[in-house]
Amino acid sequence: MSRGPLFGEAPSATEGEQLSFTGEFHHTIDAKGRLIVPARMRDELVEDKVVLTRYTEGCIAMWSGVEWERFEQGLVAQSKGDPNARAVVRAFAASAHQDTIDRQGRISVPPQLRALASLDRDVVISGAFDHGEIWNPETWEQEQAKAEPGRLEELFERLPNL
Repeated sequence: MSRGPLFGEAPSATEGEQLSFTGEFHHTIDAKGRLIVPARMRDELVEDKVVLTRYTEGCIAMWSGVEWERFEQGLVAQSKGDPNARAVVRAFAASAHQDTIDRQGRISVPPQLRALASLDRDVVISGAFDHGEIWNPETWEQEQAKAEPGRLEELFERLPNL
């Protein structure tokens, strides 16, 4: 599969190792809309390329080029005759913002994405294995409450294939 000129080749992992976005980080967006990407997450990016999109539950998704292409292919494969599929495809395609991490480890978060996620200055960046997520801290707390002790076990038991 061709990665295209924007993203280059997939990151190399040692045999048996899978690269993934993990961890929780508290950062700030500066007055120019720039955000420092945690070093652990920068390690997942090929040629320091990132794609930001709106995402579910009111956050912004941060994709490596490789994972964005996988996600994008899944969206493109959706039925063109399904109005719900078209709405989802449009939402992700219209909000996609490609960027390159600068020398200080920062990316720009466009105003329209900041508004969609209700981001001001303080943010939480969390890993979700195949992508990172950028959250308003209050929304993140509400999301985390969904997996409180006792509830997490209940949710986990409902998951297929685990």
